[in-house]
Amino acid sequence: MNAPQPSRRFSLLRKLIHLATTVVPVTGWLVSYWLALALAVLAMVASVILEAARRWWPWVNQLLWRMIPSVFREWEGQRLLGSTWFSLGMLVALLLFGRDAGGTAILFLAWGDPAAELAGRQWGQPGRRKTVVGSTACLTACFLAGAVGVLWGDLNPWAVLAGAVVATLVEYWSPPPDDNLWIPVLSGLAISLGQWLADAAPLSFLDLL
Repeated sequence: MNAPQPSRRFSLLRKLIHLATTVVPVTGWLVSYWLALALAVLAMVASVILEAARRWWPWVNQLLWRMIPSVFREWEGQRLLGSTWFSLGMLVALLLFGRDAGGTAILFLAWGDPAAELAGRQWGQPGRRKTVVGSTACLTACFLAGAVGVLWGDLNPWAVLAGAVVATLVEYWSPPPDDNLWIPVLSGLAISLGQWLADAAPLSFLDLL
């Protein structure tokens, strides 16, 4: 039995959930990387349990859609929830790219994605799922998130800029299965590569001398 179809209106609660994940990278910077990783693992485990419950007991799926319909997308009725992909992307980013690059990439998703949807729905072209206005808002939010990574993670600004651009392009492109997975993974990769190049450049220059 299919779940009831939720409204397509902007979901403030869904975006607040996105923003709430800011606590994971901030915990990594202010407390401990391992605690941040534990929070990401906890979110992933909770997501897996919820997905299993939705599959095994259809009434769970129905209940979710009746209680908080605006949090879910139409296509999530019979597919993995965006929150599951978000949890996976967050965990993979921290595991692959560490506290600084991974944490900044998570902030790109936590701040950039809500900014894109809010601006796109408010000022973008009606009827279009992705808009230039939304992407501009996403890039701006990613710049702000990147500033946190530069200040707290001691990352190279150019590496962070590259990651912000990649995050914005991925948000606009929305590759399958879900951009909640690819935004932190691909932007984290861009930051890590940029950081590696920035760290290696001075050595290469000295070698030439």
